Amino acid sequence: MIYTQIRAFDAVAREGSFSRAADVLSLTQPALTLQVKSLEARHGLKLLHRDGRGVKLTEAGERLFTLSRQLASLEEMIDDTLATSSDVQRGELRLAVDGPHIVMGLFAQFLARHPQVRLSVSMGNTQVVRQRLLDRHVDVGILPLIADHPRVHAVPLWIHRGLLITSHDHRLAGRKVVSLTELEGEAMIGREDGSTTQPLVDAALARYGVKARKVLELGSREALVEAVAVGLGCGIVWELEALASSRVRAIPIENDELTTTDYIACLKSERERAIVKAIFAEAARMPGDRHDIAALGRS
Repeated sequence: MIYTQIRAFDAVAREGSFSRAADVLSLTQPALTLQVKSLEARHGLKLLHRDGRGVKLTEAGERLFTLSRQLASLEEMIDDTLATSSDVQRGELRLAVDGPHIVMGLFAQFLARHPQVRLSVSMGNTQVVRQRLLDRHVDVGILPLIADHPRVHAVPLWIHRGLLITSHDHRLAGRKVVSLTELEGEAMIGREDGSTTQPLVDAALARYGVKARKVLELGSREALVEAVAVGLGCGIVWELEALASSRVRAIPIENDELTTTDYIACLKSERERAIVKAIFAEAARMPGDRHDIAALGRS
């Protein structure tokens, strides 16, 4: 019985909702609630708090959730060991990514090879994706600046180049390349706290002593592109994002002053799960500048 109760708790903690957890476990919500309350009563602990936005873990709940995630991973590894085939035949893989542009090709390749696996994907800025991975709310994250974390196994996936984007009638729109020094005093659209792009842009401008005017700060790449398209200012985004919209003009920056690398990452404790290994294997097959990626992997 206690395993059933822990499994119920784990689902609620992971989904952040009793109703979504009940759907995942194919239970009624009252039955699921009873299992969690029985677990709390059995040990005299409060594990979960409900509020208007969902479910929050208590300190004891956080500790149990770390262990229940390990138990779920172990159960999956046992299933893999006992299966008649080493191929991933079924299951759900939860991912958090910091943008859609690079990952859709990866997902298409993965699902073509593993059509019975369900992908559940959440999106957010780098800070959000990082925290969801570390909190075990997802199995895999795709994001920059994670490679050196002691709990994380990370492999380079793609190298990005920053481009300036302008409206089609901007004074720089006809240029084939632009120097950062030409942005002195320019109206610029920026990103919110938690974005990794904005600190890199700010640092690059600072290296040249450039003081641009940040006229607007927005919470997503899509909003930034839209603001640039209607002429509110210029912006700097990564190449795949810049080229995804015909509503803006994308201009290379002289000497490729801005680059970053996205990694596919999981917790080290999860890296032997068959479903996690399968998405990493698919990532290794992705087209792109594999020479640079391989070099990064050896550094």
